[in-house]
Amino acid sequence: MTIPAKPSNVQWTDVQWKAIYASGQDILVSAAAGSGKTAVLIERLIQKILASEEKRIDVDELLVVTFTNASAAEMRNRMAEALEKAIGQDPGNSFLRRQLSLLNKAQISTLHSFCLSICREYAYTIDLDPGFRLASIEEASLLQDDVMMDILEKAYRGDMETLFTKEELYTLVDSFASDRSDQAIEHLLQEMYKVSRVQPNPYEWLRALPEKYDIDPNSPIDDLAIAQEVRPFIIASLKEAAARLEKGLQIIMGVPALEKNKPLFEAEYSAVKQVLYAMEESSWEQAYILIPAIEFGRIKPLTKKDTEEDRQSYAVAKDHRDSAKDMLNTLKDTFFARHPKLYVQEMSATKPILETLVKLTIEYSEAFKQAKQERGLLDFSDLEHFALEILCDSGSDTIPPQPSDVALGFQKRFKEVLVDEYQDVNFLQETILQLVKSGGEQDGNMFMVGDVKQSIVRP
Repeated sequence: MTIPAKPSNVQWTDVQWKAIYASGQDILVSAAAGSGKTAVLIERLIQKILASEEKRIDVDELLVVTFTNASAAEMRNRMAEALEKAIGQDPGNSFLRRQLSLLNKAQISTLHSFCLSICREYAYTIDLDPGFRLASIEEASLLQDDVMMDILEKAYRGDMETLFTKEELYTLVDSFASDRSDQAIEHLLQEMYKVSRVQPNPYEWLRALPEKYDIDPNSPIDDLAIAQEVRPFIIASLKEAAARLEKGLQIIMGVPALEKNKPLFEAEYSAVKQVLYAMEESSWEQAYILIPAIEFGRIKPLTKKDTEEDRQSYAVAKDHRDSAKDMLNTLKDTFFARHPKLYVQEMSATKPILETLVKLTIEYSEAFKQAKQERGLLDFSDLEHFALEILCDSGSDTIPPQPSDVALGFQKRFKEVLVDEYQDVNFLQETILQLVKSGGEQDGNMFMVGDVKQSIVRP
């Protein structure tokens, strides 16, 4: 991987410059909002086309996945401006002129648009009517409501007793709905359906859920598989909170006007470190016992005699502390609101309820699928699932799935796959991207930018 020397007059930082030119493996650029990640991605696109003859890439050999149509349009415009500028400097360059003509056909779009193009072009490879119509959000929502009412009516009438008894249904309803309305059940079904649809195999994912709750109510929470899945997230959040408090502490220790807050920062930092140690080396229960000791007291304010520089340092230290406080409060409310033994007992009791919910969700999913088929409709989720079906080898059931001939064709076509706002990519979308990119992590051709700290929770 050879990165050209950075000229002294460019706007890019050393890290950004490296990100623009690095190659030879999958690359993830993670940085906070407003740090120029998307600008780096766009510059990388431009440089791929403006590179030397032996390294340059045709614009239609790039797959660029954006989060919004506006972002895709901005990328096209920026690339067009760069090409027009380059042509102005070298009017006789036929390669650059060809790139400008290819730009409108380049695959720079949202992932949904990319999946739509796959479904349109390769519908014949699977059981998909090529005459489908994409439902609007309003149309899909109204149809979902109709299907939901029909499914719940059938369930209450007892038409699904081959799946679950009325007693099992009523236990589910009593667990979530009120005496006056079953809207909570409707909302729960919708959420279960929505979360399942971001999985490559929704029904397989749904049917596996109750098994995670097949536990002994007397088991230590640390022994549970679901706790082991959650534990790294809790530890990462505690580490981040501790790092924020440490940064704040370093700032106030260097400013005499702020040192009056040193005991407060030290106590909070020490308390967080103790909880972190408990989660890493001891037990969830020990962390539960220690976490109430993290009480964020009132920070002592500045006085009129303090300088503007003091105030700026104060603001930065306070911001670090406020961020740590928000993280800790979220952890307390989400994972430490009750004694760990109660969590285990509640999870054990949840299994039969969840089994009923899963069966009802699958029935709703099938009914909604049937309703769309009757009308020749697809929604955005369908586009992704049908695109995945087209890209997967139908004769293989391996995990990860093996690429179909269509996917292999994309792998040959796309010299690089670039993804903006990668933190918002779900499991299903990631599977699609992995099927059209080349190589593995160490020798792949995918370039991703995003803020990992704002990553969505992927079920």
